[in-house]
Amino acid sequence: MEGCLNGRRARLRIAVLGTALIGLASASVASAAVTIGQLPPGPPTATCTTSGVDYLQPSVTGGSLYVAKEAGTITSWNTNSVGAGATYVLKVFRRTSDPEAFQVIAHSPPHVLSSGSNNVPVNLHVESGDMLGYHESGPPNSCAFTQPFDTVIKRTGNLADGTSGVFAPEDNLRLNLLAVLVPDNTFTLGTITRDRKRGTATITLTTSNPGMVTISGKGMKKRSPKNLAVKGPVTFPVATVGKTKHKLERKRHVVLRVNITFFPIGGDPSIQSVNLKLKRTRPPAPI
Repeated sequence: MEGCLNGRRARLRIAVLGTALIGLASASVASAAVTIGQLPPGPPTATCTTSGVDYLQPSVTGGSLYVAKEAGTITSWNTNSVGAGATYVLKVFRRTSDPEAFQVIAHSPPHVLSSGSNNVPVNLHVESGDMLGYHESGPPNSCAFTQPFDTVIKRTGNLADGTSGVFAPEDNLRLNLLAVLVPDNTFTLGTITRDRKRGTATITLTTSNPGMVTISGKGMKKRSPKNLAVKGPVTFPVATVGKTKHKLERKRHVVLRVNITFFPIGGDPSIQSVNLKLKRTRPPAPI
């Protein structure tokens, strides 16, 4: 009997452990993301009665912006619809030299709304500063909701990708639109300069977004993380310490495994490793 109980307990522990591992695996697949825009705080109303209009929200008086603060991918959008039947096309807009004109950069496939929440998967790349809007057509719908002191801008027609047009304001409204943005976490390694007299090097890399960059490695002098307010190049000096430094002084060359990690704001980190060979010239012989 005791053996049966022990066997059952062991099988139970294995089952629980397996469930936990599955949960961890599922969590690791999910990507960190940020949201853009917002949905109405209460039940939606049919505020949009004209069919065939492009809408855009370049700014808000408070709350979530409809502007991408980082480069990345829009993976889904959502609207809370007052009814069924209207068709929405999510659009990515960009400013032009004319403050009243905006250019369409990309758009999603059309989606026919159902009543209530509509969560639509998409795959649209955006750059920092791009704005979200959409084209609506069909019966009266809830493309916007009442918001004092806010202004949506609109344009009759359906701008194609690469074209721009002038938009007119409509006061006291805010777009009924929420989107999920997965920030880009890529970065590129640039030039590596070496100082053979000192046996050191400098690594330059360029990030795709603002965020934080760290650099580390065994036998390498510790460096503080660098925070970037904007995307762009960042440099790190590389020098040896401890036994690795003594080895460099003795053999005149070592190879460091340097790990560089980039943490975009609100996104997942990415890491690259490089084998960095350092050389140090022998000091001149005393006269």
